[in-house]
Order: sequence, then C-alpha cells, then structure tokens
Amino acid sequence: QNPDRPVPFVIGVAGSVAVGKSTTARVLQALLARWEHHPRVDLVTTDGFLYPNGELNRRNLMHRKGFPESYDRRGLMRFVTAVKS
Repeated sequence: QNPDRPVPFVIGVAGSVAVGKSTTARVLQALLARWEHHPRVDLVTTDGFLYPNGELNRRNLMHRKGFPESYDRRGLMRFVTAVKS
C-alpha cells in the first residue's frame, strides 16, 4: 500500500434478487455526497460483474441471472482487491 494514498471505506449492501439494493445504494451515495468535506463517493453495483448473456446461455444459467452463480466472482474479488490496495 502507498502510505500517501488513503484506503477507501467500502460499504456493502446485500440482499436477494430485485429487492432494491442498487436503489438503496444510490440513496446512500446521494446522502453521503451532501456531507461537508466528504471524500469522493463512488457507486459500484454487482450488475457490472454479471456474466454476459451469451455466457449465461452457454452455462445454462440464464434462468438464474442475478443469483450468485451468474456472477464473475473472481472478477469481483480482483476488483475489490485492487480498490483496497
């Protein structure tokens, strides 16, 4: 880690499929952005880590889109590791 670069604070929002996780995260992002002298607030959703439809079809997972097995979990872990390092 670079001592001159602060480690980001990561907040996770978890829940079942289509329960409003992304909406909740957007509201939280908007509220945190109002905080005086706030650090930059970014939003990353797991939607960006879903396998493409072609890959879901190839794996016979289209009916499970949004469930854990339909995500590129390794890609997500690489991303989180990169953000924190």
